[in-house]
Amino acid sequence: MLKLCFHVSSISSFLSCLFVSSFLVNTLVSLPFPRSDQIEILLSFKNEFPILKCDFKELPFSNNDEYFYQRQQPKTRSWTSKDVKSFDGVEFDNETGVVTKLDLFDACLSGSLSANSSLFRLHHLRYLDLSHNYFESFSFLPELGNLTNLEVLRLSYMRLAGEIPSSFSSLNSLTELYIFGNELTGSFSPLFNLSKLSSLYLSSNLFSGNVPSSSKLEYLHLSYNRLSGRILEPLSKLTNLKYLYLSNQNTTDPINFVSSLGFKSLQRLDLSENTVSRLNIGSPNLSMLHLDNCSINEFPTFIKNLQNLEFLSIGNNRLKGQVPEWLWSMPSLKYLYLSENSLDSFEGSPKMLLNSSLIVLDLRSNAFRGSLPVISRRLYFMLASNNSFEGDIPLSLCNQSYLGVLDLSHNNFSGSIPRCLITSAVEGLNLRNNNLIGRFPDIFDKNGSVRAVDVSHNQITGKLPRSLTNLKNLEVLNVEGNRIADTFPFWLKGLPNLKIIVLRSNKFHGPIYAPQHHLSFPQLRMVDISRNKFTGSLPHDYFVHWSEPLISVPQGQEEREPLYVGDNFEYDYFPSMYLRNKGIEMELEKILDTYTEIDFSENKLGGQIPESIGLLKSLIVLNLSNNDFTGHFPSSWANLTRLESLDLSQNQLSGKIPQELATLSFFIDTLVSLPFPRPDQIEILMAFKNEFPILKCDSAEEYYSYQKTEYWTSKDSKSFDGVVFDSETGVVTELDLEGACLSGSLSANSSLFRLHHLRYLLLSDNYFDSFSFLPGLGKLTNLEFLDLSYMGFSR
Repeated sequence: MLKLCFHVSSISSFLSCLFVSSFLVNTLVSLPFPRSDQIEILLSFKNEFPILKCDFKELPFSNNDEYFYQRQQPKTRSWTSKDVKSFDGVEFDNETGVVTKLDLFDACLSGSLSANSSLFRLHHLRYLDLSHNYFESFSFLPELGNLTNLEVLRLSYMRLAGEIPSSFSSLNSLTELYIFGNELTGSFSPLFNLSKLSSLYLSSNLFSGNVPSSSKLEYLHLSYNRLSGRILEPLSKLTNLKYLYLSNQNTTDPINFVSSLGFKSLQRLDLSENTVSRLNIGSPNLSMLHLDNCSINEFPTFIKNLQNLEFLSIGNNRLKGQVPEWLWSMPSLKYLYLSENSLDSFEGSPKMLLNSSLIVLDLRSNAFRGSLPVISRRLYFMLASNNSFEGDIPLSLCNQSYLGVLDLSHNNFSGSIPRCLITSAVEGLNLRNNNLIGRFPDIFDKNGSVRAVDVSHNQITGKLPRSLTNLKNLEVLNVEGNRIADTFPFWLKGLPNLKIIVLRSNKFHGPIYAPQHHLSFPQLRMVDISRNKFTGSLPHDYFVHWSEPLISVPQGQEEREPLYVGDNFEYDYFPSMYLRNKGIEMELEKILDTYTEIDFSENKLGGQIPESIGLLKSLIVLNLSNNDFTGHFPSSWANLTRLESLDLSQNQLSGKIPQELATLSFFIDTLVSLPFPRPDQIEILMAFKNEFPILKCDSAEEYYSYQKTEYWTSKDSKSFDGVVFDSETGVVTELDLEGACLSGSLSANSSLFRLHHLRYLLLSDNYFDSFSFLPGLGKLTNLEFLDLSYMGFSR
């Protein structure tokens, strides 16, 4: 044995020597941080994926996905043995130096992840996230069962197919499992004995069978699966369950949710898009309840006993008559969504809402009539569009402390806009399509938060309020269809965020060019000044200083989810607008952030069309029709490669059509073309596609089944396999989805039934969970041919 001897000459030198010895001992016995073998394993794993493919189109996203706002990052690209900090997404244990966490969410991994991957040598892993990566096969899945220290496993949106591997039964430490957004089938049996499991996210798969009965299970997400039969009875044994999401199942049996089942710990419940026959929830701690599209005929009275309820959504049902008075006295209720019913009035006093605790109230698309009720001062989100409210806009709205969004559009309100209505807190104001008169109040102050103002289709007179220049956050200004008499608002160019200006169908007049005013709106994407009395000519450099979004072709559109005007609003509010071409009106319910339009039609503009218009490389729609333009066609239009619609009709243009112009993809035989296809039709088709995020082709029919909707994209009209657009109007007239691998739920309010011009529809050889959509076909009154063969109808 080695004996260390020290000559001690003094107490102080002894203590000093002792301190140094202690330091040396600790240093000698500590492990490297991180361990070299762990670095070697990580770099080996990196080398398994030499090519990182970031493709935003490859995998679906959901606005409800907690990861929605994260962007793809090729994390492994930065990994190097030279720098420990380079291991993005990796956590090492402070004491042992082993890898305990590996977060490779959306890390651009693709290709083959083999069963003998280096990944499975990281035996100390407690957290693993491979979500939003796409591998060619799923042979690696059983190997995950060997990572027995895993506590959290995330495998969402990976297009996984097949059943949960039996090896998952070995993950005895697992507390959280996230495998939503795949195509997994079969039962949950490998999870039955995982006694520590507390969070289980299985939504958007094809599961069936019974649910794991872990006594610790608290969070259970099963929405969009194929559970059938009596779903709730086995779940009622989960005594600690707090969150239960069961929306959109395959069961033909109506759901009976009664208090005798228990669920005493339940805090959130989602039964949306199921048929509910009996409903009496006795969970005293319930704070959130989703009952949308459940075929509910009358207001459930048990709700008034839920004293802790904060969120109630019961839209798209069959409710009619009065909204019960007791709803407004619920002490905790803050969010109430009643849209798309047939409610027509409110029980009790007009002031019954005054003392409610609500901060969000959604009354859209009902049958309400009469005066708008007096609302609580706490309310900051008021949606009441598409009703029959009438009378003056209540002055009580001026008493709101934090009214962020006020949408009273498509009603019968009359009188003038109250001067006190626009407070500094208002972010979105929509008064479209009422009977409002008088002047637009000039009361916008510098502290205002307004981002969108829409007073279109009223009878407003006078001039545009000059105080609009105070709204530095303003993105949308729409005053279409009024009687405003003013000159062109050059003074709005100082608004740094203005994206959309719509002045159409008013009494604006005078020139739209002035030498002292360069039109340099920094963010402008859409300008519509049609149907006014603007005059004068435009210089050749008129468009030189126009906005960057119009001049520069946006990059990376194919590599990200589409964004809409309103995505960055504090509140969940998306401005909409009408788009007109060739006299056809269409409503864009949401406006793509990359959509661009210039409409100067039906004015008195003259002279030559400026050559600088060729600088607007991002332009999609251009309408200069019904003016007095003269001269030749600008050859610079060859640069407008994104142009889809051009109308120059009813002008005095002469000469030959430039050869460059004839090469544009939209050009056929005429310069009077409509958008082809119409943007609203594309929007509807993409919405329909998103109703079926998982396409399942029956292997027995694979020779004639084809996932047509998978390749639909708003970026390419040729991608819409099975769709025929009318060559004159741009509407969808034919939809052939025979054997298109559609399955799951086709609801009665599907986007399909918004294609009102359909003449030819094939849905044969698709298998939907229920047949509630059948009555919706009656809305397609232009149908000439309908094929619903081989769809498994049983009644």
